[in-house]
Amino acid sequence: MPSIYCKNMPTEKAIRIFRKKCEAAQIKERCRELEFYEKPTVKRKRKKNEQRKRHLKSLNQISSDYRKRNKFSRR
Repeated sequence: MPSIYCKNMPTEKAIRIFRKKCEAAQIKERCRELEFYEKPTVKRKRKKNEQRKRHLKSLNQISSDYRKRNKFSRR
C-alpha cells in the first residue's frame, strides 16, 4: 500500500501524490479484479483477447510506418 509523508504539505497536493502512487501500484485495477470471482477459463480467454489486441495494434502501427516510408517510392 502506497503511503506519503505530508507534514508541511497542503492536503490537495498530498491527495494528488497519493492518487498517483496508487495508480502506479495498480491498486484500482487489482480491486476490480478481486471484486468478483472469475473462472480460470474466462480469465485465460480475456488475457488471450488482450494479447491479441496488443499484437494487432503493434502490427497496425508497424504497417502504417512502412506505408509512410514507402509513400514516395518508385512504382
